[in-house]
Amino acid sequence: MICLATHSSAADTIPLRIVTFNAELLNAPGVTPGNLQKYRFDHARRGHIERVASLIETLHPDVLNLLEITSKEAVDAIVEVLHEKGLTDYRGYHIDSNDTFTGLDVAVITRLPLDEIDGQSIRTFFSKDRDPTYRRGFRFKGRNGQMIDGTTSLSRNSMYFLTVGGHKLGFLGLHLKAVPDDEYSNAKRGGEAEIARQLVRAEIVPRGYLPIVLGDLNDYDPDVPDRDESRDPATTVLKDLKDFDPDRPGPELANVASKIARQADRYTNHWDWNENGADDPQDVYSMIDHILVAQELMPYVTRAFICHSIAADVSDHHAVVVDLALPVKSSSTPTSAAAE
Repeated sequence: MICLATHSSAADTIPLRIVTFNAELLNAPGVTPGNLQKYRFDHARRGHIERVASLIETLHPDVLNLLEITSKEAVDAIVEVLHEKGLTDYRGYHIDSNDTFTGLDVAVITRLPLDEIDGQSIRTFFSKDRDPTYRRGFRFKGRNGQMIDGTTSLSRNSMYFLTVGGHKLGFLGLHLKAVPDDEYSNAKRGGEAEIARQLVRAEIVPRGYLPIVLGDLNDYDPDVPDRDESRDPATTVLKDLKDFDPDRPGPELANVASKIARQADRYTNHWDWNENGADDPQDVYSMIDHILVAQELMPYVTRAFICHSIAADVSDHHAVVVDLALPVKSSSTPTSAAAE
């Protein structure tokens, strides 16, 4: 792999590397919580875990938002490999999602201690049909042209918090509904985005944390041109997520991908249409994974890039990486993120 970048910073700043990565159906040996799987046999699953651990070893993130991981056992297996490699400061945090069909979860592996909120290091939010708290209605046009109404909650998400150098950061990891060219999927994803906005307003900002929304958002950002310019957004999902507070002027979040200078590098997903593991003219390369950070954090972004040195036997997604140099607040003590 060639994605390694050096953490460097002045003495009065703390380097912080945040990564989001969709590991594509990562199951632990002997554990299959959902109905989807990339590998059926334990030998191949162990290999998948080893390759994801190698990616973490290479990128050396301080915070890794990890998607399409299906169990605590899978998170623990990755952390065990990292510890065997001598990276003993990594800890894994997992919470079961509410997607009962896929079993896909949003976990976090981090070198930094998470803040406990209401006695929990990581939480998830979901409302069943009769509970309107985190549920939204949506409407889409059916195949016969008739408008159809539905409701959705946010089945794949996690929220976690950390404080580094006096900066309080609240993370909302998301895996939104896939297929950005399907009317039903787009409408459902729009409903999910509305719930995510509500969560940021209700659970992150009032606690005094700067929000960071990240993950596989399965949609395009109209403000950051994609490698494939034909991939225009059919929704306002990214626009809405960045502007989570309608009572404040302008968007509160910014996409770190705007810091990626080369447009040709702006893709995070490879849809291998014929599943041959090769780059064919019909394949689709698009940017559907994103890291959205509070505008207050953008001046501290030193670099953003997408790690394209990921083989198809690891994932069909590529990791999004952002490096920040956070100024140490006078009342704070540098945390382990500075111990480089």
